Amino acid sequence: MGQITRTTNPTKLKQVDKSHFVVRVGVDASGGKVFWLDSFDYKAAGLNSSLLLSCIAHAGSTEEYFELGSVSELDDEPKSIRGLATDRPLKFRFIFNNSDESLLVGYADGVKALDEAGGLGPSLVDIEPVDLKGVTWTLLLPEGTGNGEKPNVLVEKKIFPTAASAVSHPWFGILVMPEVMRQIALAIAKSPSSLDDSEHWIAAWAGFIESLGVDRPPESDEDELAQQAWSEEVVMKFTAKGIFRHHVARAVAEMEGVQ
Repeated sequence: MGQITRTTNPTKLKQVDKSHFVVRVGVDASGGKVFWLDSFDYKAAGLNSSLLLSCIAHAGSTEEYFELGSVSELDDEPKSIRGLATDRPLKFRFIFNNSDESLLVGYADGVKALDEAGGLGPSLVDIEPVDLKGVTWTLLLPEGTGNGEKPNVLVEKKIFPTAASAVSHPWFGILVMPEVMRQIALAIAKSPSSLDDSEHWIAAWAGFIESLGVDRPPESDEDELAQQAWSEEVVMKFTAKGIFRHHVARAVAEMEGVQ
């Protein structure tokens, strides 16, 4: 497997849709660039859970190769890519093989890292810097029910002048986003049937909840204790994702004065 590069001929291999991958990038405590595969929906891609996944990160003429384990138990720890060129677009190629042979069976080319949105994904939540006059952040849930409406995290623009500066900051990730997820999960728990209503904004969250490995919320929308318990489970699964280990490591390094 070590000889495989991004130029390996993909003829006759299964081409996997890039939309099934969620790749994140960031910097480690020393300022070096890192990436991690936040999620890969192998079921939607129609792949066997035993397949092994590898990644070739490349920029210009530079590239790095990583083995990420089986598609059902991915290694989502941040990987250093500080050796890649910084003046060329960064892209990722993913390749698949059976566990007992090196012959490739599938690939995905030209995958780009998503702009971070607190780990939720840009299609699910907006982040908007505004003048909050002292409050550092607040969450606005959609007032209507229309499909296409999104929760909106308002952040104080004196602290975070851009959405990108907020979502890439470790303290925003570990202190703000878990509570954002809790409030959204509670809204979902109060209207569980909306997950099946394609005309409701909550329906867009059905796939995300499933990807966390959390069962659907209780059918009753009147049991507040059950709603709170379910929302807490969502938060626990949400904060177990690789992006949070990355943010926590950076926050700890900052507190300890590590440059």
